[in-house]
Amino acid sequence: MTELISKREMYYHDLIKKNDNIKKDILSIINSETDLSQLNLIHEDKYINGIYADFTCVYNNQIKAIIEVKAADIGVTDYVRGIGQVLQYEYFYNQKISPKGFTYDDNFKSILLIPSAVIKDNSFNIGKFKYPNSTLIVEINESSKVARKISEKELLDLSSVDNDNLTSISQYYVRDNRLFEIYMLLRYLCFQKLKGKNKCNRKEVEKELKKTETINNGNWRNAWISVSSLGFIDSNNLPTASGIEIGMLEYEDFIYLIYDSYIKPYIDTLIHYLKSDSRNLNKKYQEIIEDIKLIFKNRDVLFLTQSNGRYLSSWFNIIRDDLGAISFNTRSNIRKINYNPMELNKSSFIQKVRENSVAYQYICKLENII
Repeated sequence: MTELISKREMYYHDLIKKNDNIKKDILSIINSETDLSQLNLIHEDKYINGIYADFTCVYNNQIKAIIEVKAADIGVTDYVRGIGQVLQYEYFYNQKISPKGFTYDDNFKSILLIPSAVIKDNSFNIGKFKYPNSTLIVEINESSKVARKISEKELLDLSSVDNDNLTSISQYYVRDNRLFEIYMLLRYLCFQKLKGKNKCNRKEVEKELKKTETINNGNWRNAWISVSSLGFIDSNNLPTASGIEIGMLEYEDFIYLIYDSYIKPYIDTLIHYLKSDSRNLNKKYQEIIEDIKLIFKNRDVLFLTQSNGRYLSSWFNIIRDDLGAISFNTRSNIRKINYNPMELNKSSFIQKVRENSVAYQYICKLENII
């Protein structure tokens, strides 16, 4: 069977086999415990009719999930084959077909696992397919190596993208929050987990975090949405294995990871726009939206030019307050570029964040309540 799998797809097979955090992330996604001593991840598992599953996920001697893996550079035909495979996995569950004799968990899931580039770079739209009832679409971010579930809402958002009126440059987004607020929430949850908490109540956490008096202090709900959608927390509102590693980073390292792995297309698009013509620095949001739409063939850009400037305002606030790459006063159109993130290597980027971000005054307050 191995010779039938492309080298590009085998890279992701090997990544899953070798990366314990990805294994734990997948277990968190299917609402399982994450004790790897109880996990039996069977690779290239043979079922009936000569069908091989890329992975059968057996936990505590029960089949929790069967996983189909796809590479980043697949075409629509191969993607549809993947959907056909997970449909067969659902059939195996319904008929209790288990060649090795394991029983199925009642909450069995079939998983279609894809790299993040399948969503961002392909000519087809994953939001415009019908999936089996038991199927979860799980994405592995190719930079951060974090596994996360693609929610039904995200699929619905992606399905709205079409070639004529709306395009997408990234499947990730943040709105009405600063990145340092997301960092503070995740870091606080990390310490709760390290203290032995098995579950966190969102309202109780927010009550504590409000003591830090952050910029969006009354809107921690959006921070919760972000840490959840990025795959950093589980159903108990505690960090996943990857979430722990990311939440325990220093702030400037966290910002680089988020920039490089998730939001780079938005930041680079806006910085390039501001630098391309000095007149752009002083334009109103609506003028900027119209200019950016022209860049993208007169189409809206998902999570950037929509919502009457709310997304655009959020991205500019992030570039100013989190990265410190631009300066401007609230409700002012007079902007100044402090540095260009696209021109910097990682160490220089991190140093610029240390020098220019406003985050540290709030993070210091967080340390007092942890």
